[in-house]
Amino acid sequence: MRLVAQPGDNLYCHLSVNTQLLARFNHLLEVGKNNFRPPPKVDSSVLRIEPRKLLPPVIQKWPCVSLLWETLGDLSLDPDEGKDEDMEMDEGDTKASDYKDRVLGVLNQGGFEEKRSSKLTQEDFMHLLSLFNKAGIHFP
Repeated sequence: MRLVAQPGDNLYCHLSVNTQLLARFNHLLEVGKNNFRPPPKVDSSVLRIEPRKLLPPVIQKWPCVSLLWETLGDLSLDPDEGKDEDMEMDEGDTKASDYKDRVLGVLNQGGFEEKRSSKLTQEDFMHLLSLFNKAGIHFP
C-alpha cells in the first residue's frame, strides 16, 4: 500500500515518492492470506502499474531529492527546528553559516520553512530542487 500512498498518509514514504515519479499505481484488490499455502505473514494486493511516458527533466537530479527525504524523514524542513546542542555550528565557521543562510533563504522563498517532507508532493520536491539550483546550490 506504500506504493499508492499519497502525501499526508501514514504510509507515504521515500518508496512512494520514488516509485510514483516513474509510474502510476492503482490498487485493484486485496488478496486474502487464505489464498496462499502456507499463508503469508503479510497482506497481499494486486496493483496496476503504468509506466510514465514522459519523465520529468529533473530525473537526473532526483537521487538528491531522495537523499533530502531520507535525511529529513518526518522532520520539518526548517534546519533550526529541534536541533541538539551537539549539532550547533561553531560560531567562527562563517562558510557553514553562509551556506546555512542560503539554504534557509531558499526554504523561505519557496514557503517550505514550516512544511514536513512527509507532506510534500513530488511537484513540491521538484520545485524545491529547482529553487536550490537557481540559488546556486547543486547536489551531486
